[in-house]
Amino acid sequence: MNGKQGDHPINDICDHKLAVFSPRADDLVREIHQFLPRHRMWDLFDWFNPPPLAEFERQLEAKRDELREDARKRGWEQR
Repeated sequence: MNGKQGDHPINDICDHKLAVFSPRADDLVREIHQFLPRHRMWDLFDWFNPPPLAEFERQLEAKRDELREDARKRGWEQR
């Protein structure tokens, strides 16, 4: 992946601010990126063949919540 537009959904969402999945899913991807470096995000999901959108949004939300809670426990998240 070279970081150019269209090479990977994570890059498109986080770097190029493109609409990829849905507004909600794209926002969740950006939130997850606050907790994980990109290279660790690549293995979280099948980004090129995700499940149906509603399920994918639930999975993204669950991962975001898990990462947020872990950060809070470690003292990284102050919200």
